[in-house]
Amino acid sequence: MFYLAFSLGLMSSLHCIGMCGPIALALPVHHRSFYGKTLGILSYNLGRAFTYSLLGFLLGSLGTALNFAGLQRFLSVGSGLVMLGAVAYSSHWLDQLSTPLPLQKSVAWLKKKLGVLLSRRSFGALFTLGVLNGFLPCGLVYMALISSFAVGNAAEGALFMGLFGLGTLPAMSAVGFVKNIFSVSFRNKARQLMPAIVAATALLLIIRGFQFSGDSFFHKSSPEIPICHGK
Repeated sequence: MFYLAFSLGLMSSLHCIGMCGPIALALPVHHRSFYGKTLGILSYNLGRAFTYSLLGFLLGSLGTALNFAGLQRFLSVGSGLVMLGAVAYSSHWLDQLSTPLPLQKSVAWLKKKLGVLLSRRSFGALFTLGVLNGFLPCGLVYMALISSFAVGNAAEGALFMGLFGLGTLPAMSAVGFVKNIFSVSFRNKARQLMPAIVAATALLLIIRGFQFSGDSFFHKSSPEIPICHGK
């Protein structure tokens, strides 16, 4: 399950380049040495991974509460079905996941803060920039968060989203160094694989739901047969 989290992040990073690439290119790190630039870009991307881990922790905590209520199995299966439905809905389903109306003002505030932080050059500002960037709406992050909600507990939810964030790090770091490192054709081909990665994650969630807590729907334990012992 967790290797798919990294794979999901790795593949989605090519989608992230289109959405968040302008921020990565505008990072105030180009005046630094190679090592300073590297540290600045890593600070920004680790800030994003931190936010994803935090969101995974919060949703995983909610999943834990549902687990105590005996609903974890249904949550895992339901989450998988939602993800499969999103994949089946449209080949352009990612682009159709817009910002919910109640969050639009918060997103506008976030973008304003991002603009302010882009004018600052400290590593702390770059990390904070990544932290805030991690809260921006993104269809692929939504899909990953659904998975973290269903993994079972807060620690695993944080780990799932942390690995997702680390998966986005190679491509997002590379674009900070070289503007056109990934051609449009390459990005489009990679994006075509995204529905398959999301569908694979969804199927694992569904299978996990059927086998949750070692009490599979397909392999229920047989009741004990009482044995009478003679005197």
